[in-house]
Amino acid sequence: MRAGISLKKLRKIAKERDEDKRAEFVQRMSQYSPEEIGFIDKTSKDERTAFRRNGRARKGVRAQRKGVFVRGRCLSAVGLLTLDGIAASNVIEGSFTAEKFVHFLEHDVVSPLVFSQFC
Repeated sequence: MRAGISLKKLRKIAKERDEDKRAEFVQRMSQYSPEEIGFIDKTSKDERTAFRRNGRARKGVRAQRKGVFVRGRCLSAVGLLTLDGIAASNVIEGSFTAEKFVHFLEHDVVSPLVFSQFC
């Protein structure tokens, strides 16, 4: 450390960040109760997914590790997270297309919500 300066990992902040739009979003979302909000996320995994990108080795020697280069069978998962936990999920072989994602929304997310209102 020289002159009180040390090497640090940079924190990346979006160049497009707009505080007015953020405040508008927070204000718009505040009309909903936490029970009315859900978050959807998708992930996928194939044989290459768990490969580490960093490694250690002695100076002058390359860090290397044997790994799978063949993609193999790909699985994709999507889930809806609410305050009550996972409210809906789906796992398919291959990738989610727009059509498959809309199907998930219509049949696994919206239909149960509509059905539960009438029961």
